[in-house]
Amino acid sequence: MEELVAKTELEREAARLERELQDLEALLAEERERLSALSPLPVYWRRVRCGKECRGCPHGPYPYLKVKRDGKWRWQYLGKGWQPPEGFTRPRAFREALALYHALLKRKEELLERLERAKEVLRGW
Repeated sequence: MEELVAKTELEREAARLERELQDLEALLAEERERLSALSPLPVYWRRVRCGKECRGCPHGPYPYLKVKRDGKWRWQYLGKGWQPPEGFTRPRAFREALALYHALLKRKEELLERLERAKEVLRGW
């Protein structure tokens, strides 16, 4: 009798894991869509000196990209009238969203492992 109760509980746990996995899949799809809509740009707003004896220095802030050229990091001026493109996000916000997505993927892997172990035990019954 105890064996039958344990098997029933294990079947319920496997069903719960499968439902949780389905919910997680839906959440992962939403996060993938949200991430694809974001376009991170490493734009920095810098105040710069004009090189003259000027009382207004530093000037700005002006938009710059930090790019790697010839193995060295350089500042690339984007222009005085530069406007962020549609869907622009700050790199930090993008990294945070990506970290959340990776945490969800890790949770999915853990659920799959637990579900596989439960199914193996059930097959042995």
